[in-house]
Amino acid sequence: MYCKCKWSRVSSYRSWNCVNFTSLSLSHTLIVPSLLNKLIYVSKVTEELNYVVLIYSNVCFLQDFLSKEIIGCGTKREGLYYLNDFNNGKAHHVHHQLSSKEQEIWLWHRRLEHPSFGYLRHLFPNLFLQSKDIEFNCKTCTLAKSHKTSYYASLNKNNIPFALIHSDVWGPSPQTTATSHCWFVIFIDDFTRMTWLYLMKTKKEVFPIFQAFHTMIQNQFLAKI
Repeated sequence: MYCKCKWSRVSSYRSWNCVNFTSLSLSHTLIVPSLLNKLIYVSKVTEELNYVVLIYSNVCFLQDFLSKEIIGCGTKREGLYYLNDFNNGKAHHVHHQLSSKEQEIWLWHRRLEHPSFGYLRHLFPNLFLQSKDIEFNCKTCTLAKSHKTSYYASLNKNNIPFALIHSDVWGPSPQTTATSHCWFVIFIDDFTRMTWLYLMKTKKEVFPIFQAFHTMIQNQFLAKI
């Protein structure tokens, strides 16, 4: 992976040392002083920083494994991915002087509620005479398509159906159903992710419903909870 960022501190040029970017730090990195831009091993980024590297045909992203936040992005040119934007925990953009055509492209991208730049190229081909759609990266579009986890990934996974059942009770709902139900209880099998949802009129129906659910599992699946 090819990186355009400059080093902010280098302790030595002859061996594996610690190197700090403006917002990223990698240890045990081999320095090559003659290179104007530096190469980054994907394995170093994933191991030391706990990042996920998302590589597509023309773009790549660095993503935090736990928060799913996009840390950096880059574009592919001549077979290498150039990282041109780092965001380590707070909004940060690499700004450069935009041409009038590029400013108009961004203007229409925002006016039309963030369509893809490939679609904009079909709408306004004259704006892309000196630019390619893959050169534009909208941070808002990237974050809108990202998924954020609410909890840490669990390593406890049952390998037997109905060995562990997750349950939750919710209510009362401000709106009742046509049959006057305003509560529900849910049962989720940890192994198969099968889900059962029961509607209730009052919260005190939870225990009788659980007894019926337990009996159904024993009779229909010949299993025990």
